This record gives sequence, structure tokens and C-alpha cells, in this order.
Amino acid sequence: MIGKLPRLAGFNMLPGTRLGRFQPYAIFLVALCLGFAMTVAVYRAETAANQARFERLADETVDRMNNRIGQHIALLTATRGLFEAQEGFLNRPTFQRFVQGLDLLNEYAGVQGIGFARYVSSGPANEIEVSAEIKRNYDITRQVIPPVTSEPYRTPIVLIEPLDDRNREAIGYDMYSEATRRAAMIRAMVSGEPTASAPVRLVQENVEGPAQMGFLVYLPYMAKKPDGSSSLDGFVYAPFRAGDLHSAIIDRIPGEPFVIQTTDSDAGSDGRGVVLYQSQGFEAFAATSNMKASRALDVAGRHWRMQFVATGTLSDAFAHLGSLLIGAVSILLAGALMALNRIQLKHLESAQTIAEFSRKSAEQKDLLLGEMKHRIKNHIARIQAMARQTLRNSSDLQTFEKTFSARLQSMANAQDLLTRSHWDKAELKKLIAGELEQVFGTVPPDDKLNGPVVQLDPGQTQAMGLTVHELATNAMKYGQITDDEGDLTVKWSVKGRGKKRMLHLHWREKAAARIDVNAQGKGFGSRLIEANIKGELKGEIERQLTPEGLTVIIRFPLEESDGV
Repeated sequence: MIGKLPRLAGFNMLPGTRLGRFQPYAIFLVALCLGFAMTVAVYRAETAANQARFERLADETVDRMNNRIGQHIALLTATRGLFEAQEGFLNRPTFQRFVQGLDLLNEYAGVQGIGFARYVSSGPANEIEVSAEIKRNYDITRQVIPPVTSEPYRTPIVLIEPLDDRNREAIGYDMYSEATRRAAMIRAMVSGEPTASAPVRLVQENVEGPAQMGFLVYLPYMAKKPDGSSSLDGFVYAPFRAGDLHSAIIDRIPGEPFVIQTTDSDAGSDGRGVVLYQSQGFEAFAATSNMKASRALDVAGRHWRMQFVATGTLSDAFAHLGSLLIGAVSILLAGALMALNRIQLKHLESAQTIAEFSRKSAEQKDLLLGEMKHRIKNHIARIQAMARQTLRNSSDLQTFEKTFSARLQSMANAQDLLTRSHWDKAELKKLIAGELEQVFGTVPPDDKLNGPVVQLDPGQTQAMGLTVHELATNAMKYGQITDDEGDLTVKWSVKGRGKKRMLHLHWREKAAARIDVNAQGKGFGSRLIEANIKGELKGEIERQLTPEGLTVIIRFPLEESDGV
């Protein structure tokens, strides 16, 4: 069951492999990408919602501006109706009561007042009459300003309410003498409709205090003559301070979500218009903010453009709280998934390790059992061969017993060396000599057994001991080495440097008589040799069997720590 765990892992990559090691990071990246996509989607939705809210605020602001200016124009229309009701003979007390009843300062913030400019021909007589009217209305002596003009007509201000310091400064001012105001009045005379001027500096700004740009709206008043005809008698007008007008609208919006720049597109000679009003910090916000809007509106015949730029209140952290939370949760979720996957892989790796260990243990057990059976057979065969050889070369029973006992003791000593090789390093030559002595009873001379000093680690010692043991046993059993004409040569060398060092060992058997090549096959010993060389030593083995004998070439890598 344990051995089946890797197959039960489903889609999981095998732990320990390159793909398995990167699987947690892949899951983290996939989860992070999904979270990032969700965060971006929510962020864009929030940005779109903020933009829609911003656009809605811009539309509402423009509507308020249109409504407020429309209310002011309605006041001018009502004032003209008052003049028509009084047939042009309107004194200051009546006009004052009318304007006071409107409560301009509280109900109609942005307008500086309502006034009347008399339309007269230029000349001393008319100017004296205007000064007398101002004297009757306000009990002040005021000449027409400016005293000299090149225009054929004049429109001096003879009535203006409420009478504060700023409006007092405007009494007697001839607006027809200034080109911007004159152009607006001419358009009003032609159309008969309320007409706004281009941006100007109001006369009221001559009083101490912060100055603002302004504009005026004119409405012509036509006086009826006894014959039923009518002629222009003057203009009902209203001066506006642009800053006060915009503040009256913006101040009602909580939080200052944007700044404004209002431009009169019809003014100026470069086609870019003239700025009528600009909020403080507009240029700084315009350079950094990505949320902008532009609206056009018609103000009594003038074309205005209001540009809106969002401030930080529409783009602060709380405006994107949802995307921030989703991003944070996505990161935490991706990290949790990666951690869970790593835990899962560790559990799977542990199960696979146990399964692999169990499999190797079972294989090792089978190998050891097979080896034990094979070695027992070999030991019996060795003992029988040693007994026969000793018997042939012994003259009597006492000599046989002595020689045979010595060879048995040699086998025991070599077996001890093999047992110790599990724990200590062993020299290759001593290992081979011990095995050959164990099998043949003697050690070949140095010219038959030579090579550099090579120290083997425990694993290599065990593998080479078993390999030499099997080769020697096979040589004794099948190679006729024990006969007088038989011969065995074992030589080795080390090639390469560092991690590329390789041991090359040549095992050459010369048979006493010709060998039947076709009769040779592979038994357990041959399979054991290949398992040792290829499996344990990670090396290679070649066999060359000829009628004259067997040559075996063994190559396997040496560790850097193995002395030579």
C-alpha cells in the first residue's frame, strides 16, 4: 500500500523533482495572479465609480451655476418690470426698498448688487442733469466718471443697491466709456435680451481688500414716449464678483472634492479665452491628478468653460479600500495555499521515502538471502576444490590436514576483512590479495598483482570484495586456474583528476586448456558482479571470453577523498 502512494497523489508533482520543488511557488504565483486580477478589476471599478461620482459633481456644479445666474437674471427682469411700472420715474427710496426685499447678500450670494445706468448723449447739459439725479438719490456731489469721453453716448450709474463702500465707489461711473462694457451693452441693445460682458475688473474693486475678476449682465430698459414709441432710457444691470459667485456654489459641496478654473472662451485675442476664476492650487492639482472634467455653459450670450480637477478627497485610501482589502486577502490566501501545498508535499515526500525505504529493504533482503545461499554453495564448492587440490599435492594425511587447515584459516581471515569493510577504508591490493588467497591458498606475485595504492570506502570495499570473490571463485571453478598451466593477472590504474578520477582494473585469466566459449553462461554470480559494479559502484564492466581464457575490465569513479 505504501508503495502505491506516489500514484495516489493525483495531479501533484512528485516531491524531490525539479517540478515538485517549484510547485508551491507556482501555486503561489497563480493565486497571486488571480488575486492581482481581482484587485485590478475592483480597483478599476472603484476608479470608474469615483470618476462617475466626480462627473456627477461636475454636472451638479454646472447646474447650480446656471440656476444661480438664471436667478440673478430673473431679478434683473423683475427690476426692469419695476421701472416699467414706474414709467421710468423711480426714486432711490423705492428702489432701495425693492432691493432690500430681495435680500441679495443672503439669498443671492455672488452678485454685488443691482443698479441702473442712464443712457444719455454726451454733452455738458446731460452730464449736469445726471449729476443732479445722483444728488437727489444719494445726496452726494458726484461728476460723471471719467469726465471726458470720445464716445457719443454715456451710461453713468445713477442707482445701485445695496449701498456699501464698494457700490458707493461705482456711483457716477460711465460704463459706456470702457470697451468691454460698451460691447456688452451694444449687444444688449441689439438683442433686447440679458447680455453678459467679458471678464473685467469692477469699479468696486478700487476699494481696499482682495480684488477679484468680475463680469456684468445688462438688460436694456426702453422708455415709452407720449406718441406710443419707445427709446432706450438706460440699462438695468448687475455686477458679479467671480470669486464670490463660485464660492457661493462650491461652499455647499462638502469636502472640497475638486478645484475649478472658469474661462470665458469668447474673450481674448489668442483664442484661448480669459480666466474668470481659478481655485487656489488648481495648477498643482492639474499637474498631478488623473481625474478631470470639462463642461461648457452659456451665460447670457457668453460661452464659459468650467474645468474640474479632483483633489485628494476623491482619491484617498478609503476610496480604494475594497481593492486594498482584496489585494491583502489575495496575498494572504496565496501564502496560505503555498504553505499548505508545501506541507502536503512534505507529507507525500515522507510517504514516498518510507515506501522507497521499504522497497529497498525488501530488495536488499532478497539480495542478501540469495547471496547467502550462493555464498554457502560457493564456500562448499571452494572447500571441495581446496580439498581436492590439497589432496593431490599432499603425500600423506598429516600434510593434507596441515595444508587444508591453513587454507580454511585464510578463508576465515578474508571473511573478517570483508566484514570490517563495512566500517573502515580498505586498500585495494590487500582486499584482492586476501580474496585470492582465500580461494587459491596463495597470493600471486607482485608482477601478477600490481597497481597504485587505492583506498576504498566501505561501500566500495564491500562491492569490490564481493566482485573479486565471485571472479576468483568462477576462475577456480571454470577457468582451470588451479591447474599447472593456468595463470591469473590482476592489474589496475587510476586515470583522470578530481571528480573525474576513474579506476581501471584488468582481470586476465589464462586457462590451462582451451575453453568451450559456447558452454559459458551467466549465473547468479555474474548477475551479482554486474549489480555491484553498475549499481553500487556506478561503473562499467566488460567481459571478453576467448578459448584461451577470460578478460574482465572494470571501471568505476573514485571519490576525491580516496587516496592514491
